[in-house]
Amino acid sequence: MSRSIKVNISYKGELSMKVDTGASLRVAQAKFKVTGSDLAKAFKVHPQQVIRWRNSTDMKISLATNLSAHFNITLAEFISMGESNG
Repeated sequence: MSRSIKVNISYKGELSMKVDTGASLRVAQAKFKVTGSDLAKAFKVHPQQVIRWRNSTDMKISLATNLSAHFNITLAEFISMGESNG
């Protein structure tokens, strides 16, 4: 038996948050001392692809999920590494 829950959120005002997933990746790499070559090998991609990920400001949620798993952190923790207000 599955249950569904409805959540209604009401917010009045302005909420501004920018998430730069490339920055998230750069911060995670620095924090966990993981090189671009290490990531390229782990994800079986060319090192140039890792550079593209680092320089982009957005990425597919599946990639962000896989990267967060690679760093052994939650997706929320990964995303928050690239947050800035404004």
